[in-house]
Amino acid sequence: MKRNDQFLLTLMFVLPLLTACASEAELEPPAGSYSVSLTPPDFVSVVDNQYYPLIPGSKWVYEAKLENGTVEHNEVEVLAEARTVNNVTATVVHDIVLVGGQIAEETYDWYAQDKDGNVWYLGEEVNNYNNGALVNHAGSWEWGKDGALPGVIMWADPEAHMNETYYQEYYAGEAEDQGKVLSVDEKVTVPFGSFESVVMTFDSSALDPDLKENKFYARGIGLIKEIDRNSGEEVVLIEFTAGKTIQVDIPLAPESERVDLIEPTFSNPTKVSNPLFPYSQTDQIILLGKVDGQPFHVIYTRLPGTRKIDWNEEQVDTIIVQYVAHLNGRIQEYALDWYAQADDSSVWYFGEDVFDYEDGVVVSTEGTWLVGRDGPLAMIMPRNPKVGDVFRVENIPGVAFEEVTVTATDVTVQGPVDPIEGAMVARELHMDGSYSNKTFAPGYGEFVTINQGELEALALAVPLDALPGPTPTELHTLSRGAQEIFNSAQSEDWNSAAETLAVMITAWDSYKAQTVPIMLEAQMSEAMNVLIGAMNTREPAEAQQAALNVALASLDLQLQFRLPAEIDLGRFKTLTHQILLDVAADDPGGVISDVVTLELTRDRFVHTLDKNNAASLNALLNDLRVSAEEEDLESAANLSSRLLDLITTLEPVS
Repeated sequence: MKRNDQFLLTLMFVLPLLTACASEAELEPPAGSYSVSLTPPDFVSVVDNQYYPLIPGSKWVYEAKLENGTVEHNEVEVLAEARTVNNVTATVVHDIVLVGGQIAEETYDWYAQDKDGNVWYLGEEVNNYNNGALVNHAGSWEWGKDGALPGVIMWADPEAHMNETYYQEYYAGEAEDQGKVLSVDEKVTVPFGSFESVVMTFDSSALDPDLKENKFYARGIGLIKEIDRNSGEEVVLIEFTAGKTIQVDIPLAPESERVDLIEPTFSNPTKVSNPLFPYSQTDQIILLGKVDGQPFHVIYTRLPGTRKIDWNEEQVDTIIVQYVAHLNGRIQEYALDWYAQADDSSVWYFGEDVFDYEDGVVVSTEGTWLVGRDGPLAMIMPRNPKVGDVFRVENIPGVAFEEVTVTATDVTVQGPVDPIEGAMVARELHMDGSYSNKTFAPGYGEFVTINQGELEALALAVPLDALPGPTPTELHTLSRGAQEIFNSAQSEDWNSAAETLAVMITAWDSYKAQTVPIMLEAQMSEAMNVLIGAMNTREPAEAQQAALNVALASLDLQLQFRLPAEIDLGRFKTLTHQILLDVAADDPGGVISDVVTLELTRDRFVHTLDKNNAASLNALLNDLRVSAEEEDLESAANLSSRLLDLITTLEPVS
């Protein structure tokens, strides 16, 4: 071991090798107590250890075939961001594991290299999943919290530490992984290539007797192979991309034009009332558009309560906004965003949790970030934007980065019904160097986004666009008619369905002759045309699906006259019928996607129910998720019917 007298490092855990057989060497418990006396000045800013290089932008892809034949796919990437751990600036590594195509585990690991070249593991944030659903954060730890201490993940000179037992991480009772260098001259071939002078270690854990692994590290690459000594399963490197220090290699604006280089103060942070970003005064927003020619439907909802987030040695209350996006009727993305308004009326972005879906299963959480943990606070809207102003609404290159330049102010735009004055137009630069054009309108916030020919525009916002009740009879007629056609098509009673359709057409013709929000009118007209076409072909499933789409479009229109919680109850009921339709089509992916949408819709209104009804709803929905994950479609259909019986009786109480 290279010693530096100025290092305050005590490692009282080294034991000699007790057997000469490297392939069978076991780890003995470290002797004595374990302490680490490293301080921030003992670390350098890069991790360039030859056997464990963590250069931003580097990416490793591993695969393993498990005993049951399932493929485990593992992607590891060094992010450009930094994380402060116990006052040490650490490199952040994002690690995601997919088993059978479903996310199983995701971690953010933190490493730093000392002046002698040893790489230390400082902690990790763990997200554990079951069948694509986040279940817990077991295994998370951080140096400096609850007695947790860092460990060596790779020595600067592995040969000098042959046969020594060392901690790789230490959090008593939670994380006590140990390692031992067995060889430094292995020859290893993996799909990515063949290597010589490979370091082999033996890893185990004092907390898990079954954990016994050999790991192999190649110069300039890092980990290339793992072997489970119990099962014989191998994890091998199949792809590697060398990184370099990531720079935003795009035409950034000069620092002198940025208006976000200030330190805000937050006295009343949850009053987010900036006219161009008034999200504490907005209950729900609907945006509509097209992506790849398919209908894109977005709902923003301000959720009840707030979240306290640590920033600048204080806790700031933030409002919580739920974002739910559907593409062609299927859940595509869900996010929770946290915002706060500063005393000067500028609005700041504190982070977001992002979940991307395929067939109802989380496939990515890219874009997730939190202030402090991952990067700096970001301005989402200045106090009084002027042409030429520049601000970064996300500022973590490699994770989430957007730079906005204001190009016009005091613009008049067409609103859902009437023209709106005082809008702001901006050009947004993305991390990949592409641009989108955005418009923000007073009272609405983000209003129109045009990106590579695709358009997403605000269709309705309440309470701003709310109208006094009651709900027009024509909209009730459309909702009831959609339900009747759904039932008639199922029994193939086309005469009754045709009579109902005629009444619906008359109702829609009457209603759209009035003043109707432009994009919602277009959505309903398209839905009605599809329903008419499906009725003409007399295909039961197509007619039922078209009827459900009309029902959802009607609920969007009814948002002008009813509380968002009431509308979400209606959406929940309609989406429960969607499960029955997808069960009949033997579409398990569709069913799990429906369940996700039901859960997210539930989150928007469950707080308005009394405790008993809320508990019953949650219990049925939890059982439905289990059935969907197990692809027990018969059980899913039965539970959906019970949900329908329950939801029909519910009304918001507040």
